[in-house]
Amino acid sequence: MKVTEPNVDNSKTNMPATNWHGDEYYFGMHYDLHASEEETELGARVDNKTLIPMLKLMQPDWIQTDCKGHAGYTSWFSEAEHATISPGIVHDALLGWRNATLKLGIKLHCHYSGVWDAAAGRKHPEWCMVDKNGHPLDGSDTGQPTEDNVSVRQGIMSFHGDYQSQLMLPQFYELIDRYQVDGFWIDGEIWATHADYSDASKTAFLQKTGINHIPESPDDPDWFAWMQFNRDSFHAYVTRYTEAVHAHKEEVLVCSNWLQTFRHPGEPKVPTDWISGDNHWVFSLDASRCEARFISTRKKRWDIMLWSFYKTGSLYDQTLPWSEKPVEMLQQEAAVTLALGGSVQIYLSGGNVRNGQLAHWRMARTGQVGEFVKKRRDICQHTKTIPQVAILHSEHHYYADATVPFPFWEHNAQPVEGATTALLECHFGVDVLDEWALLDAIETFPIVVVPERHNLSDAMVDSLKTYVENGGTLLLTGAKSFVRFGAQFIGATVAKTAENQTYYFPSGDGMIPIYSENWVMLKPTTAHAYRNIALSTLTDDRLTDFPCAVVNTFGKGRVIFIPTDFFAFFHRARYAMLRNFIKDMLNSIISPLPIRMTAPTGVDMVLRQKDTQTIIHLLNLTSGLPNSPRAGEIDEIPPLGAIHLEVDLPQTPERVELAFEEYSMSWNYADGVLFIDVAAVHIHSAIVID
Repeated sequence: MKVTEPNVDNSKTNMPATNWHGDEYYFGMHYDLHASEEETELGARVDNKTLIPMLKLMQPDWIQTDCKGHAGYTSWFSEAEHATISPGIVHDALLGWRNATLKLGIKLHCHYSGVWDAAAGRKHPEWCMVDKNGHPLDGSDTGQPTEDNVSVRQGIMSFHGDYQSQLMLPQFYELIDRYQVDGFWIDGEIWATHADYSDASKTAFLQKTGINHIPESPDDPDWFAWMQFNRDSFHAYVTRYTEAVHAHKEEVLVCSNWLQTFRHPGEPKVPTDWISGDNHWVFSLDASRCEARFISTRKKRWDIMLWSFYKTGSLYDQTLPWSEKPVEMLQQEAAVTLALGGSVQIYLSGGNVRNGQLAHWRMARTGQVGEFVKKRRDICQHTKTIPQVAILHSEHHYYADATVPFPFWEHNAQPVEGATTALLECHFGVDVLDEWALLDAIETFPIVVVPERHNLSDAMVDSLKTYVENGGTLLLTGAKSFVRFGAQFIGATVAKTAENQTYYFPSGDGMIPIYSENWVMLKPTTAHAYRNIALSTLTDDRLTDFPCAVVNTFGKGRVIFIPTDFFAFFHRARYAMLRNFIKDMLNSIISPLPIRMTAPTGVDMVLRQKDTQTIIHLLNLTSGLPNSPRAGEIDEIPPLGAIHLEVDLPQTPERVELAFEEYSMSWNYADGVLFIDVAAVHIHSAIVID
């Protein structure tokens, strides 16, 4: 059947009034199988007798279950005209999940692969995106990491074809009407999107832009316009199915996996109901530290999905089996999300158990994670940041040189990640904002960091200069930022440049090497120098006259400029002396911030406010056994301390309490400062000040 598509209104950002995600529904379970043509027992153990005891062990607030995976096969008996039903269904698994969740009063979502549908691609190659040579696109063309032993992934659906109207929306309506599902978590979306050279796409591009040719390479001057058209096409596609679902049944929620996350900066115009992404399966903490600090600025409900299982090495190494993460590892990952105000869901995979049966021991372990999560809801939920350090993740820079519409896998945001981890390890409160979010909030932050982001919009550059002029402190890094901001603003001229060189910065009692593709050697004019670059580890005759950084007074504020790709290198190397260089420099330049922490490096501080409460979250990121490329597990987390905080307050607080964990805490108030000492943090505690 042909489904009429509703009018698209990209300006709509409000959620339906019935949006329940993130209120009393706080802890979710995600279960998928990615059904295939090789199944023999789908749904055989999906019934109330089997499911209900298992779900009571975990006690999730909502469940996302298998519906249609990347292979394009449904695990339920779809009646849509163009459906591809797995031949191995022995019992309608979706019906089994619906019956059990209704019995328990649990919301039910569908995990549905959207852009990527291999079965639809085989049946209808005319629905597929097409490469510039006229060949239908498959999953290996998206930029996702692949290996030789991975089968060809077919079927990347065009946004300008009939897939959405002929298959996707009919199945959504069917799922809503027949199974009364409460939501859709659409997978295989941003990261499966590519430039579409189909005739319909090319015609739409020519009509929209007036450009009379189709760019085929980044060397084409209209390449950015072509990439932006493909991004806009994706946004319109998601908007169409979101609006269609809401029109069909308003209270059904819609999410597109990874939409409006760290890897998709920019104004969140697409009117999905909440934001979600499945985090890395291993070494997940750093990813969550960036993602949570960015997603929390989107003004939407959100969660991060945690894989309950992991392995080191390649995702596609079939010789290395998956293993379950320890409970404390999942609790540690969850704490990062909870502290920033998000919800948590746990990804459980059927793996080689294809009949839907759930493992008793695994459900019991994830139930312990659920207890950890729900214990924190009252304090963590519905908070806002206490601004301290803003790190700019510019959407203009992010997309400027993109070779695919969404640079999901090979993105250029490593300097932003490096700045985030470095400044967290210096014990600052950190938020990550794109231009859309920062332009409205810039004056609230004492410090703004622009880590090697030189392709900024003119509005952002003007706003940053005004911010400094009005009294803010701006930290700029990257040789190319000198040209973007100018000699007068930075307070120096360029004496010479260098490429692909390693030089040395003094840090603490030693010298730390820094490699960068680009350097500018500065001669201060109105700025003053902060330490000097060295040519080697020697500190006598090898010091140059060129500063490691310059600090310039501009209006009432200051701009600090490091003339190299400092944070990109930190992201790669994570040398402690690099972090110490930043910490020493900032502490010597800026005035003391209103909240200050002294603690082991492995403790993150998250600053939040809820009504009149100041909440200081303490997160222990360490492990009893060190991580290594061959050991990604976090095990036997040792308590970490001692922790000392100073909080500037105009009067003695009525209450200072330590929540979640029972370590000793003492406090006293004198001369406008609240002094707090906490003996240790195990995984996650919070100081609540009234």
